[in-house]
Amino acid sequence: MPLQTNDQFTLLVDILRTHQLDHCGSHSECQQLERLTNSLLQNPNTPPELKDTLLSIQAYSQAGGESESVDDHVLGHEDYLMHWMSTLDSR
Repeated sequence: MPLQTNDQFTLLVDILRTHQLDHCGSHSECQQLERLTNSLLQNPNTPPELKDTLLSIQAYSQAGGESESVDDHVLGHEDYLMHWMSTLDSR
């Protein structure tokens, strides 16, 4: 059963929050973030005002997936993580 749009946003925020709270992440989490953002960007029900945020998260996840140290990548994006979560939580 595919995830509904709200479920995808919830999962997206949960992964970002885990990265922010734990100050670390994994390649598989970055891949999951990329799949979620791809799906949400292609979904016509996604609010247009969230597209820029989703594109930023997508770039973050792609770079994290290619990074030798995902933990260092996460630490370097802490301010962005807070901003993205705030934006998505206010949708």
